[in-house]
Amino acid sequence: MESANSTHTGGHAIKRQALTQGVSPAPRRDIFDTLPHWLDSPSLAYSSWLAGQRLKDSTKTVYIAMFGRFCQWLIGQGRRLDQLEADDIRKFLDSANPNLPESRKARTNSGRQRQQYVRQLEKVFAHLGSLGHAGTNPGRMAGYERVGSGSDKPTRFLSREEAQAVIRLIQTRLDELRKEEKSIDEWMEFRDLALIGVMIGGGLKVNHIERLTLNCMDMVEERIDLSRPGHAHRARLLAFAVPAVKAWLSVQEQMHGRKLEPAQKIFEADRSSGFGRNSKTVTLSASSIHRRTQRLLAIAGITGERASAQTLRNTYAGLLIDGGATDDHLVDYLGLQASVTAQRLRTAYARSQPKPAGDAHLSEEG
Repeated sequence: MESANSTHTGGHAIKRQALTQGVSPAPRRDIFDTLPHWLDSPSLAYSSWLAGQRLKDSTKTVYIAMFGRFCQWLIGQGRRLDQLEADDIRKFLDSANPNLPESRKARTNSGRQRQQYVRQLEKVFAHLGSLGHAGTNPGRMAGYERVGSGSDKPTRFLSREEAQAVIRLIQTRLDELRKEEKSIDEWMEFRDLALIGVMIGGGLKVNHIERLTLNCMDMVEERIDLSRPGHAHRARLLAFAVPAVKAWLSVQEQMHGRKLEPAQKIFEADRSSGFGRNSKTVTLSASSIHRRTQRLLAIAGITGERASAQTLRNTYAGLLIDGGATDDHLVDYLGLQASVTAQRLRTAYARSQPKPAGDAHLSEEG
């Protein structure tokens, strides 16, 4: 994993070097380009800073107007640039434009405008960082959360109470099945408990589950290895999910007379009925996985849009974060393409958590 990351970083460094060859030095900063001036007179500082950028005059005019509107909104909120958060950018982009004619005033920003705002604010805060601003870059955070994409529904997580309800369901139903000495007769229940377990306790997606085979399962290390060449994905099973997965693997072994091949699919479907169900290779389809997931989550009291495999995967990430996982851990355990996605997940999870009563009061006062 480390070597893959270092190669990736090195590639970007080379690309940056190639892009900067032959480019003249940046223009010297003027008297307006100081952090205090940006915080006290952001519109003027932005206009002065933008004048030195290599952009068409028409583009500069548009950007100045856009940033001016943003500054008007910010003043209306009683905030300064150094108090801005990623969610403030979302609120701004969702607000109506007061500079439009009355007939169009209720319209919010278009998808393209949203992306332009996010990119410009990311550049502004990167520049403020060079001037000594020590805070985070809310423009970059907004980019991680895809605020400017035009379809920026917040990433869904189960609440801590809901996650515990799902975990209790897995544990209590598994205990009941064992006390009742159920096994092959109730094999689908064992399978479905393991199914939920590898989602909320292993972060697996539906397409992972569809292709999951016995040789991916490492129950000694308590992980599922879905790595591919050049792409590590070693899902660490959380403790509560391990017994359910082990129980299902044991039942499955009994079902097949203890003769399982390494390529045996883990989540097989009911072959006893239905057209074409007599093949030993039949596995749960994506639609079946969704239905089984929704059924069990409904038992745990979770319904609606959040009753999905993706929400369980996101919740797994949240449980890892609560457990102190680093960005490298998130990349490895979730099979992410880059650490930027781990950072976006971390930010989204933090924003999904309820604010303490004191913080909410301060927010209202501010």
